[in-house]
Amino acid sequence: MFGHQLESLKEEVPRRIEALRSLMSENQIEAALILQRVDLYYFTASAQEGALYIDKNQELFFIKKYAPRAREESPLEVIEIPSLKEIPSLLPQKPKLLGLELDVVPAELFFELKQIFPQVEFKNISPLILKLRMVKSQCEIELIKEAAQIASFALDKVPHILREGMSELELAGELLRLIMPKGHQEYIRMRGFNREAHSWHVISGKSGTILSHIDAPMGGFGPSPAYPMGASLKPIGKNEVVLVDLSTCFWGYHSDQTRCFSIGKLPEPLKRGYEVCRKIANVLAKDARPGASAQWFYKRAKSIAEQEGFGDYFLGPKPYQTKFVGHGIGLEISELPFLALGHDYSIQEGMIVSIEPKMVFPDLGAVGIENTYLVSSEGLVPLTSAQEDLIEV
Repeated sequence: MFGHQLESLKEEVPRRIEALRSLMSENQIEAALILQRVDLYYFTASAQEGALYIDKNQELFFIKKYAPRAREESPLEVIEIPSLKEIPSLLPQKPKLLGLELDVVPAELFFELKQIFPQVEFKNISPLILKLRMVKSQCEIELIKEAAQIASFALDKVPHILREGMSELELAGELLRLIMPKGHQEYIRMRGFNREAHSWHVISGKSGTILSHIDAPMGGFGPSPAYPMGASLKPIGKNEVVLVDLSTCFWGYHSDQTRCFSIGKLPEPLKRGYEVCRKIANVLAKDARPGASAQWFYKRAKSIAEQEGFGDYFLGPKPYQTKFVGHGIGLEISELPFLALGHDYSIQEGMIVSIEPKMVFPDLGAVGIENTYLVSSEGLVPLTSAQEDLIEV
C-alpha cells in the first residue's frame, strides 16, 4: 500500500532517536516515555496506539493496538501489550526520572502514569522534542513540498469555481474535492488542549472581521457556535473579498498558504492593504537569513505596515492584534519557530516557516497572503507556488 515515503521515514527513525537521546543526556533526563501520536510517528514511523520508551541504552516500542500494522510501518521491534501498566515489568531497570510530553498528556493519563511509575519523578520532555523537530531532514522537506503543491493546485483553481451566492462552506467543499484525491488527510494537527483545525478556512466580506478564540487576526463565523471559526453558510457576495487560508497535509506533514479573490471590483482600501501585505511578505523573504532572530520578522513586518499607513489594521483590529507574523510548519500546522514578539532565538537552515501578513478592515473584510518557505543558506525559498495577484473574477 505504501511506497518510498514509508521507507524514507523508516530510515530516519534511528537518527531521530539518537538525537533525542543526546538532548536527554545534555539535560540529565534519564529516560523518556513518548505517548502523543504525532511524536510517536516522528520517532517510530507509526501512529498506532502505544508508547516509545527511550533511555541511554535502548528503545522499546510498546503497542496496545494495532501491533501487526505497527510492525509493517516501523523499523523498531514491536512489543505488544494489553495496557500501559505492563511497561514497568518489561523494563530491565526502572528510571528515577522519566520525561513525559507534559504539554499534551491529559491529566487523567498523567495520574495513571504516577500509579504505574510510583516514586518516579516526571519532567517535561516536550521542549526537547519540539527543538529537535524544528530542523527538517530532506525527507521531511520533500513531504512538505508535496503538501504545498497540493494547496497551490487547488488555489489556482479558485477563480474557475468561485461564484456569487455559493456559501463559504460550499467553496471549502470544492477545495476539499480537489485536494483529497491527491493525498491530503483533511484533519490538520495542532498541539495542545482544545486546539483543533481543518483545512477549510474560507472567509468572505464581513466574516473576515469576526474574531474568535483562535490566536489569529480573524476567525470567521464558522459552521456554528460549536465550531466558531473558518467557513460558514454565509453566501459569498459580489464586490467583497474572499480570503482562502488553505492548510494541506501529506503523509502527516503540513503546508500553509493564503490567497485572496473577489467577484467583481473590491474597495480600494482592501486592494491597497493586500498589496502592502504582499510587500511585507516579499521583504521578509528577501532579507531573512539563517541566524536572524525569530522576532525580527514580526518587528520588521509591523514597521512596514506602519510606514505604509496600515498599522491600525495589521494583524487584526485593535486591541486584539496578534503579535506574530508567521510560524514553523511540520507535523503540526503551527510549531517552533514562532515568528513572534518575544521569540528571540535564531532561525536555522533546514527550518520550514510560513509568513502570513494579514489585515482586517472594519465593515469590509480581511486581506492577506501566506506562503511556506524553506530556510536555506541563501535565504528563504518558497515552497508554495499559487499565483499571488488579487484576482477579481
